[in-house]
Amino acid sequence: MLDDITTDLSFVRKFPPEKKVYVDWQARWSDTARPNQIPQADFSEYGFMAGRGFGKTRIGAEWLGAKAFATRNTYCAVIAPTYADVKHTCFEGESGLLSVIPDALIKRYNSSDLVLELKSGTTIRGFTSEKPARLRGPQHEFIWCDELAAWQNAEETWDMAMMGLRLGRAPKVVWTTTPRPVELVRKLIVPKAGRVVVSGSTFDNKDNLPDRFFEQLEQYEGTTIGRQELYGELIDPEESGVIKRSWLKLWPSKKPLPAFDWIIMSLDTAYTEATRDKKSGEADYTACSVWGVFQHETKGYALLLDCWQEQLGMPDLIKRVKKEMNTSYGDDQDVAMIKPMYGSAKPLTSGRKPDILLIEDKGSGISLRQMLEREGILAHAYNPGRADKLARLHVVSPVFARRRVFLPESDKFPGKPRVWADPLVAQLCSFTGKGSIKHDDFVDSTTQAMRLMMDKGLLGSLVDKRQEMDKPPPKVIHNPYGQ
Repeated sequence: MLDDITTDLSFVRKFPPEKKVYVDWQARWSDTARPNQIPQADFSEYGFMAGRGFGKTRIGAEWLGAKAFATRNTYCAVIAPTYADVKHTCFEGESGLLSVIPDALIKRYNSSDLVLELKSGTTIRGFTSEKPARLRGPQHEFIWCDELAAWQNAEETWDMAMMGLRLGRAPKVVWTTTPRPVELVRKLIVPKAGRVVVSGSTFDNKDNLPDRFFEQLEQYEGTTIGRQELYGELIDPEESGVIKRSWLKLWPSKKPLPAFDWIIMSLDTAYTEATRDKKSGEADYTACSVWGVFQHETKGYALLLDCWQEQLGMPDLIKRVKKEMNTSYGDDQDVAMIKPMYGSAKPLTSGRKPDILLIEDKGSGISLRQMLEREGILAHAYNPGRADKLARLHVVSPVFARRRVFLPESDKFPGKPRVWADPLVAQLCSFTGKGSIKHDDFVDSTTQAMRLMMDKGLLGSLVDKRQEMDKPPPKVIHNPYGQ
């Protein structure tokens, strides 16, 4: 980082006071930092993907602070998930900008507006991923992106920041994050000219962390969360998801479908201006899943019969729903036959049509239900409450964990689900919260169907009998006023 000449104290004494402070600061950081904490190559984009306690915040603050002071009269930015993250971690935190930049080099700091002015004439401004539009106008020469994997509106925020990275001859960005398999992180680790990505673990910084902390970490050795949060390993999306692919059972392709007690069609609609793709201008996806409920050995099961997601305007969506509600399932199976007066025997029924249509009771779902009612189709309004997508998925996860969900087996690829079912499975098994995957429409479609099955008792008990036996007997409460 520093030329050998800067270590010559007689030469340093000739520097102006502020430059002397800067040189001392950089010399201390150069002596303190580990080699994997300092960008080592020429780059336009440098990523640090490491475990907790690695020193990522210190890396970002040291790099941006040094660049901001050394490059006079320029503009820099720091971007973090929330306002609190920018203020209390990136600026005012123990390893933040105000901590690492010497006071003698700071002109003023506005804690409300998150603006730090240095005596070099450079300004560092804080931004959050909650409001990516704020990055639309400003231009910068250096940007530090902190905890990239936890960003809301991640891809839009990144795009806005990169479009503003246009000052100076060689603008640069450094991003620091604990890895999570979100879309943006997966995109930024793909090799590219000018891009460098390094990884590291919590244990790289063992000398600066208390022994007691590492004693507590022993419980996470070998676990998925340990690999991700401690060793900085980017876990396959499906490994970190709430739902595990191994929980799903396959209904053999050559086995007749069971007799269904219920057919449930569940829609997650998206047709408002708010849900339009900001880049293409097209409507977000509407997702549909169809589930057959059946009983076997006193237990209830759900079998995925169909699923699709498409970008549909309201008129086309109504047509599609009307068609799907008239689709019969199981018509190729053994059915009762009748012999007409003339002609060959025909099936008594052509299969079972959906018994109930679920549509979320908000946004475009309300309008869709009203329009379908005029067409003679009654839909059940599903109210998710205040719980977010992840919370709702956790609620229904016992249905999957108890292996009560079947997928239709592919007749071309034995041991795998049908091709059309895989997008739904991939979303369920990869979803870890908002922004973790690009499209999560099947998550809501599935959770609201499963929640209805649970609430109506269609799946029976989801509690392991062994767990019930392990519970202590209920405490008998006597009424002192009873006879």
